[in-house]
Amino acid sequence: MSNDSCNLPLDTDTFGLTCIYGLIFSLGLPSNLLSLWGLYHLGRSGGGGCQLVYILNLLLSDLLQLLTLPLWILYLQGAHSWPYGQLTCELVGYVFYVNVYASVMFLCLIALDRCLAIVYPLSSRRVRTVRVAAVCGVAVWTLTFLFCLSGLLPSVFDSDRLLCLEQYPVSPGYARFKITTVALGFLLPCTILGYTSAHIGVTLRRSPSLSDHERRKIVGILVVITVNFIVVFGPYHLVGGYRFVSLLLTDEPCGLERSIFLTYRLCYGLTSLNTLLDPLFYIFLCADARLELQRSLPCLGRGQNTGLSNCHYSYGRGQQKQTKSLKDQVENIEEG
Repeated sequence: MSNDSCNLPLDTDTFGLTCIYGLIFSLGLPSNLLSLWGLYHLGRSGGGGCQLVYILNLLLSDLLQLLTLPLWILYLQGAHSWPYGQLTCELVGYVFYVNVYASVMFLCLIALDRCLAIVYPLSSRRVRTVRVAAVCGVAVWTLTFLFCLSGLLPSVFDSDRLLCLEQYPVSPGYARFKITTVALGFLLPCTILGYTSAHIGVTLRRSPSLSDHERRKIVGILVVITVNFIVVFGPYHLVGGYRFVSLLLTDEPCGLERSIFLTYRLCYGLTSLNTLLDPLFYIFLCADARLELQRSLPCLGRGQNTGLSNCHYSYGRGQQKQTKSLKDQVENIEEG
């Protein structure tokens, strides 16, 4: 069945996605650049450890994804017609999808690293090193690229209608690939984030050296990050899962595509919100990174303490000049 036979209202998503992409790009680009600048100076000062490696990779994936958004805006304004050729469409499409799922994997690595640092602070020291983090980073980029390449290669560009990353209706092979991305790119990470948050929460409740305020603060950040992941990636993967499973079972794929087109496209656009929210949750909530930004960029102000005396969640080792970190407190509990 050809794309023309579905007769989809391709222009209905233009306004909504243009607004979403424009807002995310205009706010996300400066926030990611500021975050990278702060992390660069934090690394030069010797802070961060393996968490610095994971967060740098996370922000890099966000930044690369952000840089594709102006092309998607032009694509939408051109009535879903890609004027830059097949090679450019494939390149931009791969960059977009690879960085979406690479960022998901780095979120999971950050959560697992925090779980090891808080729950098993002594026994996990040998695996929580910069070298291991660098190897994990290379592995994530390689596996994500190969996975997306295998699924997107035959389905990126429609030379007849100049559609980029769109098929109506999709081929059975592409539908099965997208169902796999729902399982590996959303359900599995959701399980990892939920498990690590619950495990950390139990450990914090058993720690007698932490005040109720400190416990609520750390657990609150964990909950916000998990909810953020579900809100940003959940609609796209759940609606997509329904769409692609139904397409494999239905005898009228075009009717299904027409009924779900706008909802699916808007959920697809919302996945880019992670590029705006990642710097907020992982950098601007971290006092160490904020202090480095304030030192390197005096115009941002100095000496402002917003209540997070250490980056308990984002980093395993706070600055020694600040108050004792959660990791040290848990180590003292285990040793004493």
